Amino acid sequence: MKEIRRKKLESEIQREISNLIIKQRNKDDRIGLVSVTGVKLTPDFSTLTVFVSPFGDEEENNETWRALLQHAARFQSETSRNLSLRHTPRIVFKLDTSIKEGDRLLGLMEDDPGNA
Repeated sequence: MKEIRRKKLESEIQREISNLIIKQRNKDDRIGLVSVTGVKLTPDFSTLTVFVSPFGDEEENNETWRALLQHAARFQSETSRNLSLRHTPRIVFKLDTSIKEGDRLLGLMEDDPGNA
């Protein structure tokens, strides 16, 4: 039962974090286009890893990353308040490069269709 509860909570938190990032983008122009690709709660619900994939050039992505790290505490407290969590998991952002890597591989396959 605890696993089902954790998965449901992860899904709710992912939606909430995505919405909070969108709201923060309106206030902080350092945050570029970014996708929350997933979240992972530890079994004891103490830590939440948020996987993000920024879409921009390297400089824009670095600015987005710094802004997200700066706003992590705000996202953490607002998530706890909005979802009425009794214990707030500590948010840790992780860079997810899978989308970028997938685009790179698709580009390679399109450049050399004989290998596809």
